[in-house]
Amino acid sequence: MSGFLDHVAATATPVDVPALLGGRVLVVLAPHPDDETLGCGALLFDAAARGTPCHVICVTDGARSHPGSRAWPAARLAQTRHDELDAAVQILAPRATVTWLGHPDCGAPDDAETAARIGRLIPQGALLLASWVEDPHVDHQQVARLAARIAAARPDLALAFYPVWGRFTDLRAPARLIAASDPARAAKARALACHRTQMTALIDDDPEGFVMTEAHQAHFLTHPEIVIAP
Repeated sequence: MSGFLDHVAATATPVDVPALLGGRVLVVLAPHPDDETLGCGALLFDAAARGTPCHVICVTDGARSHPGSRAWPAARLAQTRHDELDAAVQILAPRATVTWLGHPDCGAPDDAETAARIGRLIPQGALLLASWVEDPHVDHQQVARLAARIAAARPDLALAFYPVWGRFTDLRAPARLIAASDPARAAKARALACHRTQMTALIDDDPEGFVMTEAHQAHFLTHPEIVIAP
């Protein structure tokens, strides 16, 4: 699991959470439930622990992870993933606002109407942190474009991105490594465990369904989080 992370580790400057936030509110735009934890869960924890108001906005319902399951049809899976998101955020940032947009998995929008709707949820001067446009997943790319559209209409916002699957590519980007606290790293592990539909064999009737490997889970829990400047 090298590539992008190797490059970042060699070239990026570590930054602590207060310096990254600069006194701003933190708004995390997540393509799916679990991206908030994988991409920036420790950052969320440390921000919230400092009293920073936090808002997690989840764009899609994540219901296509196990399309062959009969026991877990889309509606059940979406509701469970919603519950998993709430549980994870309760660990990371108990006072955070959570907004569930519920767009179809693999159907994240990138349009002016949705951008305006989300923009109305974001307070003045916030840091908007979204998935990275170079992540090899359509929803991650669409959410990055959506965030850029929001920021273009809101010059008061600071915009940055977090890679998820892009951590394992060979791409280059201006990035910073987040210096997380030990409690943040421990909380991230507990939060990730809330996402049982994606991290365990809970759904056992779809052998082609998505389950994150133990190696990938360990990577997200043992390596620094990455923030990419636009």
